Amino acid sequence: MRELFDIIPKLPGVRVYHFAQDEETAKELSEFCAEAGHYLEIAALEDEVYKRLGGIEAKVRRIDEHKERYNQRSWLFDTVFITYDLTKLDNQKEFFKKIYRMMKNAADIVVIVEPSQSEKLQEELQELNFVAINPIELGQKIAVTAKKMHGWTRV
Repeated sequence: MRELFDIIPKLPGVRVYHFAQDEETAKELSEFCAEAGHYLEIAALEDEVYKRLGGIEAKVRRIDEHKERYNQRSWLFDTVFITYDLTKLDNQKEFFKKIYRMMKNAADIVVIVEPSQSEKLQEELQELNFVAINPIELGQKIAVTAKKMHGWTRV
């Protein structure tokens, strides 16, 4: 997973958002962001996940999937990582629409999924105006990466 962190821009003031599923990946990303001087915000969509993330050096929040927007302030993010199990979502398309709105133009998104979910996810991201969509094999999982298209389309 750590090799995917190279997607994060190597610039000052970078903001990273992570929809976490497990403590290990969240901790690894937290350490990477701390070393690089990036701001990291971690969101837990379940109470159990939130409790496990308590000791991580980052802003950790428990949010509801149905919340109108996921970013607490009007901040926009440079990179969004999603390791959360998408099959647990009630509405995957709405989830990605909200994420699209919290990303800067040309920001990156990295979604870790099972190989069987990859093709459907790529089609959905394309439908929602993400571009440069690429699947990357990550052992037993697939990392689907994409960029937010900067244009006039409203999602």
